[in-house]
Amino acid sequence: MGDFMRLSNGLKIAIVYASVFLGAGFASGQELIRYFVGFGPMGAVGLVLAGALFALTGWAALNICHRENVNTYNGLMQHLLGKRMGIATEWLVAVFLFCLFVAMLAGAGATAQQAFNIPFTVGAGVIGLLVFLVLIFGLDGVVKINLVLAPLMMLGGFFVGLYAFLAASRPVFAGIGGVHSGWVITAIVYASYNLVTGIPVLAATSKLATRKSHAAMGGIIGGGIITLLGLSLALPLFLYQNQVINLEIPLLAIVVNYGQLFSILYLAVLVSALFTTAACNGFAVLQWLGTHIQGPLTDKKKAAAALCLLGVGAAHIGFSRIVAYVYPVFGLLGLFLVVIILLNGWKK
Repeated sequence: MGDFMRLSNGLKIAIVYASVFLGAGFASGQELIRYFVGFGPMGAVGLVLAGALFALTGWAALNICHRENVNTYNGLMQHLLGKRMGIATEWLVAVFLFCLFVAMLAGAGATAQQAFNIPFTVGAGVIGLLVFLVLIFGLDGVVKINLVLAPLMMLGGFFVGLYAFLAASRPVFAGIGGVHSGWVITAIVYASYNLVTGIPVLAATSKLATRKSHAAMGGIIGGGIITLLGLSLALPLFLYQNQVINLEIPLLAIVVNYGQLFSILYLAVLVSALFTTAACNGFAVLQWLGTHIQGPLTDKKKAAAALCLLGVGAAHIGFSRIVAYVYPVFGLLGLFLVVIILLNGWKK
């Protein structure tokens, strides 16, 4: 474990960065179905395009933080947009970060309900409690939990997706009614709204980027991990889209056909993804609160407890509803930030 924790700082950043996107929407298959699978073969190309945007934008954001000696999201936004617009953007992003935090808890509740017939509130509450225990240790807690769980869930995700695909006896796009246009726009929207949450986490972890090479590693390797894992998990969804399109956890409905051990492996991947992403988003929200809100919430434990309790309550809105309606709304904001960051990322 000691050697593992002494990984290159660039690789540590990449693992935390990739973990931000491996949340409920991604690991459950909800986002993959809504944004890629319906486009058939071009959906796979769209996934590669989204991954390239993750890699380049992450690299550029870390370059800016390293160059300007910035390691907070509010510092990054005010540097790029000026004080007034930077503050306004921060508020919008903070709202979205909280929505994503809630979505992870909602995903935990839906998973508990669909897989084990456990009450929704219990599933959401257990993940909320675990996130609280991580958040009280700050950045150190978030990095360590990701370094332990992220590699395991990534390897598990690759295995689950590829095995479910290879074990099937159907053509890969058999479940798709036809290839549709618009996959480029959909891929850009998907990458953009995800980067609304990825950029704050990168800014918070940029203090690990003590060299420019760390910035390149963090962005490129992180984006590469997401692309490969996304393709692996999308393959079985291409096969069974019509059967699982209306389910809260589409991939779970597929993997149960391959036996109990396989289902347990997938559930471990899904729960790890929910947990690590909730921890990343919760940490980013607390970072923002710490720089903007005075009073009782300046106490780390009280702020973390309030955040987790509020998140569990709000999770009852429903996981698929949050993915369908809240996520795309922030795509335009994300696209604006992506353009600004890419234009500033490699200035001297």
